[in-house]
Amino acid sequence: MSSKKISPVFVFALAFLALLSSGSSQVVDCIAAEVNNQIITLTDIRILRALAINAGGTEGIPLGPLREILEGAVNQKVVISMVRENIVVTPEEVARLLNETLDRLAPEARQRTMAEFGLGEDDLKPYLEENILYQKIIGLRFSQSANVSLKEIEAYYNEDYAPSEKALGREPKPMIQVLDELEALLKKEKVAGQVDSWIKSLRDQADIRINDNCLGQFK
Repeated sequence: MSSKKISPVFVFALAFLALLSSGSSQVVDCIAAEVNNQIITLTDIRILRALAINAGGTEGIPLGPLREILEGAVNQKVVISMVRENIVVTPEEVARLLNETLDRLAPEARQRTMAEFGLGEDDLKPYLEENILYQKIIGLRFSQSANVSLKEIEAYYNEDYAPSEKALGREPKPMIQVLDELEALLKKEKVAGQVDSWIKSLRDQADIRINDNCLGQFK
């Protein structure tokens, strides 16, 4: 990660948010991070968490700590800002993910969450479009499935699968019956590890500033 001076964008945004919160004893918003001159605010992170919008992982993110979600959002912006790919996100893709995102919430919870942040459905689209773009980049870069050897599957069966089944009071199935399932699981883990390593290398080249004090404003 580079250690450049604070950018004018960062300084201006801090001043703007400070102005928003002037006259109040409570911070309205703050800058949680800056990634290659792109800002992530505390409100962004709270929205990502409240609506369980994926912010950097290969799976959906749960209602977790703000710092965990911030790191995912940083990863997402790092990948999008540093990887030049000619990828199109269609309105139909955004609309489909919007429906899936809202459908995860009960009607009352959805209404309460949208009202809390003063959001309309169109306000969510930039978050969703960015997420789709990120997922497409990851899919393009890691479209080839990882190779898993029979020896690796046997080791996982003996060291993980069988003991866990016995711990649950179940008789482990013969390896031949779960071979495809274990192979798929190990391939998924390998690809996830490759993605994590690749993102880490990109982060080492990126200009990232994280404001830990900002997250502390929200209890």
